[in-house]
Amino acid sequence: MSKHKLVQQYRDYWDKGAAVYDEIVDAEFASNRYDKWKGILSHFLSGKSNLKVLDVGTGPGFFAVLLSQLGHQVTAIDSSPEMVARANQNAHKYNCSIQVIETDIIEYKTEEKYDIIISRNVTWFLYNPVAAYQNWHGMLNDGGQVIIFDANWNLFLSDPKEAELFQKDKEEAAAKGYVPYRPEKDVEEGDQLALTLPLSYVRRPEWDSEMLRSIGFAQIQIHQGFDGKLYHRGEQILNRHRPMFAIVANK
Repeated sequence: MSKHKLVQQYRDYWDKGAAVYDEIVDAEFASNRYDKWKGILSHFLSGKSNLKVLDVGTGPGFFAVLLSQLGHQVTAIDSSPEMVARANQNAHKYNCSIQVIETDIIEYKTEEKYDIIISRNVTWFLYNPVAAYQNWHGMLNDGGQVIIFDANWNLFLSDPKEAELFQKDKEEAAAKGYVPYRPEKDVEEGDQLALTLPLSYVRRPEWDSEMLRSIGFAQIQIHQGFDGKLYHRGEQILNRHRPMFAIVANK
């Protein structure tokens, strides 16, 4: 399949899920997850204010709104028109001045320079993560940082040991009442798309750390152990063998 057709499939997949993820974001705003994420981001940003931030793969705009409310100048990008529409709605709903741009998040380049480039649960879905990381390095101010929140969400698709662990976790989580965010057919579609993506076949964040260093990033730090408090019990079980990590790398 051509790159163009695959990219269109990726975009269609997220368009179809925009309403679901907007509901998730609504729940985050209305629950203690907002304050928990606020504390996590404030910690990583060392309490600084008025930073120029690029939120990559903003989805319905949770990070964009939160960072704007923390006093930063936020530009948010996403390749899904439906996600962009939701992000604009949420920016208006929460009275935030956010520039939201529909664009291919890998190919996006601008002469604008940012202090922070940040993403949440996005990089696993990059069809060319090396190009994306190179672009991010070029768009950062000297001393700027990239902050990547993600996990080995799909390693179970390529690693039999991970598959066995995840199957057991999924069964136990279901027994505890966990219900997937999206219908089974959408989950299966997402798995099939993930098989076309390079980061489904490598162990992270080790891969990212090596790649970021080769591109020119320095002082690369890996943080883990912060995600448990963000999950409900079923989610904790489902994700116990694929914990979230945060990569902080300086230019």
